Order: sequence, then C-alpha cells, then structure tokens
Amino acid sequence: MIFIKAGMLIDGVNTNPHSNMAVLIDGKVIKKVAPVDQIDLPEGVEVIDASHMTVMPGMVDCHVHVHTPGGPDENYSINALKELQGTLALWAYSFVLKDLRMGFTTLRSLSSPSYVDVALRNAINQGYLPGPTLMVSGQGISVTGGHMDKAEWSPDVFISGRTGVGDGPWGCRKAAREQLKRGADLLKINPCGGSIHNLVEPWHQEMTYEEMAAICEEAHWAGKRVAAHTSGGPGLTDALRAGIDSVEHGPWLSDEHIELMLRRNVFYTPTLSTNSRGIAMGKEAIDSSDEEWAWLMKNDEDKWITLEKAKKAGVKIVTGTDAGFWIYHGENALEMAELVKGGFTPMEAIQAATRVGAECLGLEKKVGTIEEGKMADLVIVAGDPLKDITLLQKEENIHQVIKNGNIVK
Repeated sequence: MIFIKAGMLIDGVNTNPHSNMAVLIDGKVIKKVAPVDQIDLPEGVEVIDASHMTVMPGMVDCHVHVHTPGGPDENYSINALKELQGTLALWAYSFVLKDLRMGFTTLRSLSSPSYVDVALRNAINQGYLPGPTLMVSGQGISVTGGHMDKAEWSPDVFISGRTGVGDGPWGCRKAAREQLKRGADLLKINPCGGSIHNLVEPWHQEMTYEEMAAICEEAHWAGKRVAAHTSGGPGLTDALRAGIDSVEHGPWLSDEHIELMLRRNVFYTPTLSTNSRGIAMGKEAIDSSDEEWAWLMKNDEDKWITLEKAKKAGVKIVTGTDAGFWIYHGENALEMAELVKGGFTPMEAIQAATRVGAECLGLEKKVGTIEEGKMADLVIVAGDPLKDITLLQKEENIHQVIKNGNIVK
C-alpha cells in the first residue's frame, strides 16, 4: 500500500484544488481520498511525503503516433520502408515510456503501420512490459490517394501494411473489419484535409458520406469509437452525420459543425501544438511546399478563432499533441499551455488532459480522476501548475509518476 500526503490535490473532478489531502493506494486502485488526519495508516504502508507538492491525476494524450519520434518529418515514410517492423515496435516502446515519465499515463494512438501499436498495447496489457494505458487504432483508414495514401513513391513501390485503404462503402467496411479483426480499440478515418491544400476551401473532402457511415456503423456495432482526421467544410459535416465520435485537428469548425458536435456528444481534439511547432520549425525544416506552407499559416491563424468558438459553445475539448509528428514524445504538456494561450484557465487545461480526455476514450470509469475505486494513476508535481501550466513541460518538475499503483518514475 502507498500513502501520499498531498500539499495540493487536483482531483480532476472539482474546479478548485484541495489542500492537506491524502490518497491511499491499495494494489492497483485508489482505496481512499480524504484529509490527511482522517486516514489511519495501515501497518507497513509506504509513505510519500508530497506535502509541498501538487498531486494530480495521470494525464491523457488523445492523439499520438507511437512509432515515430517527432521533429522534422522527412524520414517518417522512409522509416516505414527501410526499418524492420520489430525496430519500429522497439522505438515505439521507448517513445511511450518518454510520455509516461512526463506524467501521461494514458495515450490514444491514431494509426501506426503494420499494427505496431496493437502489438505494443498487447505486450503491456499482458504484463510483458511496463507502460502506459494504450488505446490503439491500428492502421488509419483512407481512400485511394487520400491523406494517408499519398503518391509519395513510384507506382512500382508498394509498402505493405502502412494504411487501411478502402473505396466505396463496401471497401471501407472491409477496411474497418480488418482493423477490428486485428484488435483495434477504435477506428481512425481521414474524411478531409491533407491530400490537397487549397486556401479558398482548405477542407478538401476525401471520403463520401456513405463510406464514412459504413465505417462508423461497423465500429459502433463492435462497441468501438471513431476518430476523424478533419479540417472542416462539407467533409466534416458528412463525418458528423455519419457518426464520428471525435474531431481531430478541425481548425475550421462552422456553427453547424459545433451544433452537430454538441447534439451528438462529439469530442474535439484541436492539436494546437503540432501546428504551432511546425510553424516555429520553419518551411525548410519541415520540407514544405509553398502551397502547404500557406495552408499551415492559415491554419495557425484560424485555429484560435475556432477554439474560442467551440469552448464558448460548450464542446468537450481534450488534449492531443500529434506526438511523433513534429512534437517529440515527452513534450505532451505543450498542448495544455496552448489551451491556456487560447483562453482556457490552467484548471480547465488540466481537466482537458485528465477527466475529459478519459471520457473521450471511454475510460472515465477507470482513469482521469483521483477518486476511490479508480485506477491509481497519479502524478506528483514540484510546484503549482495552476499558477504556471508550463511547469508540466519540465522533467525535473515531474517528481513521481504512479501507474496502476506502481511507481514508474
């Protein structure tokens, strides 16, 4: 058993922190949360004195790519071509450990080649490796020539296992069934944006309503959710009508989109940090064409307007970094600072990365808050992130991380 004395407790449930609280962990679960003087110490309990620190729930990154490191993306596709799948899997494990050591105890992987994320999740769940909780999508589903099936190579070059390609409703059903067959926890689709960068209509639609509806139906029949890489426009409208459960990126949400999201309880993962990082790195570093760079700059301007509008309307907004793509693994807390820059309070940003993030993944009964009966996923932070959210970006401030009742840092 572990007994934690918390100077300040952010439980993920309440909008105000608590002082002089304690958390008693028994095995993998939280047994009791109460004022320090109201918990009797069992014999042999391990005591962690965090009376000058902040204790908060383990955090959730709702959008990562486990098999890539982050930084300039010029080698991403080449890695899938030249590296052994076992090498990618070993890299993936090292990357998710970086996320875990920074307090992100739950990750949602939105596509990896050859089911690297599925294999990694299985190894962790089976107890062969310690690691974060992983919710994985397997391969992303794209139409021919869509966002995840770009013409990067000669027609004579075929990379097996990179993407689940489907055309037409039945082709997309087959692609969805293939992901479910391989053990995906959710499905990722690519309705719009990515293959064409048009400043007049920056939300080029790639999948039809019928294709998306077929995928969503297959997922929901299996009790799974669907995350959609989107930009905006009619493609996003069709995706919402088809039944998606979360909007990924989505820098151009209209009033109609927001109304549909509220009505259907659709979550929003704006991935602000990856766009900001790409702009900061510069056009040459990310090997961007003039057309693509202009599209990224427009995205960088409009994402803040969209975020403010979605927040004001009451859309459930979660943290997702796109880690592995421009954002390095372990930099996950950047997204929380971006949310604060966009008008969130630090507490709202923390809840987006804890309670609301867990809800987006369907894990709200297990993680995301510090409550009795929940899994013991906690982070002990040196300092007060409610005063300075950027504290969470510095490894020296992440004093301890507890995952399923085990101290992993």
